[in-house]
Amino acid sequence: MEGSVKLMNPALAKSHERCHLFGRHDRLVIDGQSFRVERKVKDSHVLQPVTGDLIAEDFFVVKTDKEINGLIRSKRMRIDEGYYSKALGILRARFDDSDLTDLSEEDLRTVAWKKEWCVRFLDAAANAEGRWRPRRTLDDCARFIEENADRMDRWYLDTFGERRRPGRRLPGEVRKAFDYPSSPALKKWLAKFIAGHCRMDSFRPRYSNCGNRNQLDQRAAAVIAVEVQKFASILKPKMTDICENVELALDEINKRLPQHQHVYASDNAVRRRIHALDPFMVDAGREDSDYALRKYTPVGKGLSITAALGRVEMDDWEVDLHTLIERSAIWKALTPEQRKLVPRVRMAFTAGICCASRAIVGFNLSINSPSTATTKPALRSVMVDKTELAAAAGAQASWHMHGRPTYVATDGGPAYGREFDDAAMRANISRVIPEQDPRMRGTVEAFFRYMKRLCRYFAGRAFANVVERGDYQAEQLAALTVGEFYKTVIVFIVDYYHLRPHRGLEGRTPYGKWMELEKAGLPPAPSEQQLAVAFGLRRKDRSISKHGVEFLGISYNSLELARLFALLGQKKVDVIIEPEDLGGVFVRIPKQFRGRIKGVPEDQHFLTVPSVDGTGKGKTLAETLLAKQAVREFVKAEQAAGRTIRIDAHRHFLDLAENVRKRAAIATHEITEKTLDLIEARIAFSGRAGLGSVEHAAEEPEGDGLGTVIAISTRRRVDTGQKPLPSPESPHEESSPKPKPFGGSMNLYDGDDE
Repeated sequence: MEGSVKLMNPALAKSHERCHLFGRHDRLVIDGQSFRVERKVKDSHVLQPVTGDLIAEDFFVVKTDKEINGLIRSKRMRIDEGYYSKALGILRARFDDSDLTDLSEEDLRTVAWKKEWCVRFLDAAANAEGRWRPRRTLDDCARFIEENADRMDRWYLDTFGERRRPGRRLPGEVRKAFDYPSSPALKKWLAKFIAGHCRMDSFRPRYSNCGNRNQLDQRAAAVIAVEVQKFASILKPKMTDICENVELALDEINKRLPQHQHVYASDNAVRRRIHALDPFMVDAGREDSDYALRKYTPVGKGLSITAALGRVEMDDWEVDLHTLIERSAIWKALTPEQRKLVPRVRMAFTAGICCASRAIVGFNLSINSPSTATTKPALRSVMVDKTELAAAAGAQASWHMHGRPTYVATDGGPAYGREFDDAAMRANISRVIPEQDPRMRGTVEAFFRYMKRLCRYFAGRAFANVVERGDYQAEQLAALTVGEFYKTVIVFIVDYYHLRPHRGLEGRTPYGKWMELEKAGLPPAPSEQQLAVAFGLRRKDRSISKHGVEFLGISYNSLELARLFALLGQKKVDVIIEPEDLGGVFVRIPKQFRGRIKGVPEDQHFLTVPSVDGTGKGKTLAETLLAKQAVREFVKAEQAAGRTIRIDAHRHFLDLAENVRKRAAIATHEITEKTLDLIEARIAFSGRAGLGSVEHAAEEPEGDGLGTVIAISTRRRVDTGQKPLPSPESPHEESSPKPKPFGGSMNLYDGDDE
């Protein structure tokens, strides 16, 4: 597009073996055997086998990145991120981006312990309907500790599987069974927690602050404080000059003091205080104020992210281009009059960008306005390889950038509401919401400026306001169909944007930067089952019966579910639906029953339950709902009332093969959990699928009758004089003794009924 910029040849941008970078708390399960990563040497991972709570200290297994990729493709390997650190998962919070990954497991548990005490105290203090609202006084803290110590002991035991260590041994006092805080300690924790804006970082250990930091004599400190200010002078003195000035000033003081009371200060003490001066004030004094302003005024460089997928920014944008809602082949066959009737729309584009490499890793286009149904597929695409999708769109370069991001930064709008937050949490992704300022997500905003350049090349471009648009008929001049624009955007991202030198990368391309960062290793991508659980639609409080669980008239059952039913009884469970394939659901195992189901390991939290007889296999949620007349009538009624119900995502307009859409995780629906709740509440679905398959007759019965009676209810008495019809299975049934019907009286004798 810009002739002066030299682009990389897209044909050379091909993917290679993915490099992995596992954390010290990750668990790798290979063919049922658990491993813990000990270290990585170049492209090889040194693994330690783990059996239960025992780690093989003297035995190691080495797996290269190529071998790990092969195990993942063959589905012989599962990666459980952060499995060996229960505390780290508990400390994940919605708006808290405290980085505690460098702490040990013991320190993480201590942070969780202090945080839980503070949260419970503040909840009790804010509960206006409670029987007692504690205040932050020593007496109230003591009473709160006395009432909640046993509950906290039980919480810690249930969470980590062991009790807190006993309290310290103090002379004349009984040692505590576990180290619950004293009232002054709890009051101090609350002050720290509130002063730190209720962030977990408030309880980070401050070992570096230990020791006496005020060993310098106060008279020497006063002299140093005066002399070091002279360092920020237009005379530009050196640090050695300041040290000599301090020494001369202390000599004048020592002349008036006895020998044993002389005051001294080392050169290092003086230099430390010089380094502690405000750099801006030092440069303003030694140079001038204009120099300092030019040096320290921010230029929009943004955050410094050094790891691939360390931070992914997501946002949505209404495309500045009107597109045609019709397939390309049909549009070409329409007459001019018919083309005028085709609706036009401005699509909603949701993008996710890796801040370290500037590569686009998340992508979704929708003909509807942004919602959680459009942002969740974009987040899911961050963790899916999109190379096949790029090839289907006509791109030459590879689009293999994917993986589990460490942080996802979004705004606080409704498109990133509760469902998006739940999906990110289930995918083990920390979500942060910066201040309500687009500049706090400047990386993704800068990419949208590139997209605006693309829109200028096509007819049907939208403008910012009516004055700028003038007499330009944007909707009437729309020339691209939805499918054509979808493929154009993919080719633009993969073959142009990724291969174009980027100013924010000092002239390197996003593709080249990604390949450079990838050599250090990438975080593991979730498995297909983990993605289905994270991004599926949750159905809460579903009953289990002998027929299994039911959804939209489809029954799901398995041997493991039957065993769970025997443990649960009338209790209800949560079920997660995979909208792209109703051939199976995921049933969440309640915490108290994990490890009690035969054949299901304790660390497995969900049961994969197939549909009975494969009834729902290959069916999507959208087509199943729209096949029901009651749903279609309900959608029309809601639309007539001004309440739009979105079900189908109209992905057939993309002109992509179905297998390509599935492998690229392109959603076929735009249904939210709230919408599905509304449909299920209003529409009565009837029917229940049987556990067994239906057996049809091999031959049609002869004659026009209803067929031959093969059984008569034993509760129904036959009229006198009427002979019962013989059974087709035993023609000589009359000569055999007849069984006693339950319809008659029952006794314990061998005689006939009286």
